[in-house]
Amino acid sequence: MINRRELFAKFKQREPESISPPYFSGEFDCVNCPAPCVDSCDRNLLEFDNGRVKFDPNKLGCNFCKECAIACESIGKNVLNLSNLAVINANVEINTATCLAWNGVICYNCLDICKFRAIEYLGMFRPTINDKCVGCSECVSVCVNNSVIVRGN
Repeated sequence: MINRRELFAKFKQREPESISPPYFSGEFDCVNCPAPCVDSCDRNLLEFDNGRVKFDPNKLGCNFCKECAIACESIGKNVLNLSNLAVINANVEINTATCLAWNGVICYNCLDICKFRAIEYLGMFRPTINDKCVGCSECVSVCVNNSVIVRGN
């Protein structure tokens, strides 16, 4: 017989994965780092936590200006490097229950802001995220219902 603790442990939410910034090398070498990448981001999208640089998708969205990678390289670090892809390791989803366009209201905010053409509509409604998405979270900042969700991989 299963006890209550074991039963409800199945529903336990896992810790959200942190989201690495663009140009990430895959290796953190941030011990004793003054984190110039965080200071260089005009949109305040980066934060330094437990010796790691993390991307916060719930702000303006990354425009891939390269300043974070330039700042990291300027102090001899290779955590953020311009030779790496300008992609953010995140899954972007649309909450269809709260999305205006999924509920019969004409809204193209996410479509209009996405320069990567990663959002497709079925006619005038029902937006979906396609494989062109780079995780920049620009669409998060313009969604009036907060229906765009960005999670770490």
